[in-house]
Amino acid sequence: MGDWKTIITIGREYGAGGRTVAKLLSDRLGIPHYDKEIITLAAEKSGLPEQTIRGPEQGSGKTLLSWFLPRGPMSAYDQAILAQANIIRKLAEEGPCIIVGRGADYILRDREDVLNVFLYADQADKLAYAMDTYGDRPEEAEQRVRQVDASRESYYHYLTRAKWGDLKRYHLSLNTSPIGKEGGADLIVQYAKLRRAKLGL
Repeated sequence: MGDWKTIITIGREYGAGGRTVAKLLSDRLGIPHYDKEIITLAAEKSGLPEQTIRGPEQGSGKTLLSWFLPRGPMSAYDQAILAQANIIRKLAEEGPCIIVGRGADYILRDREDVLNVFLYADQADKLAYAMDTYGDRPEEAEQRVRQVDASRESYYHYLTRAKWGDLKRYHLSLNTSPIGKEGGADLIVQYAKLRRAKLGL
């Protein structure tokens, strides 16, 4: 689909299929998708270790935004966030792509050619994903889901001072449990086409 012009950002709950849906969209639209690759690219560009870049994604319990209000030397946490933000902006400048997580919807908020999607899922499916992927026992799966979602929420709030998953911050929010990952990708493509036509993009 060589004429595709939309950048798609995907916020996602743990186990909702963000990475899978991004890959499906990438294959269907013929545009690149980025998830953990952003960590490697940000490390290469900034000179920071990948573990430092990965830190904010894993969450640190921080809740105040100091990125835009620097006082003294910038912390390693803020440097890691800024490095990822710079890479996300660079990828968007290079052309249509799919970016998973990392507050990309906020970072690219001034671009009209961006479609922001949030994926969520039923708790039972999220637990099943953890058990299938890591062999967790039910109680371990519940803890993993809770911790990962809490880390993503903390990261998003730290970056934006806004609530992660707030419907008003996204063009489209989807529960992937009833429709599956393929169905989710289908709906995103359909929505993006309708939005492009409406906006004349």
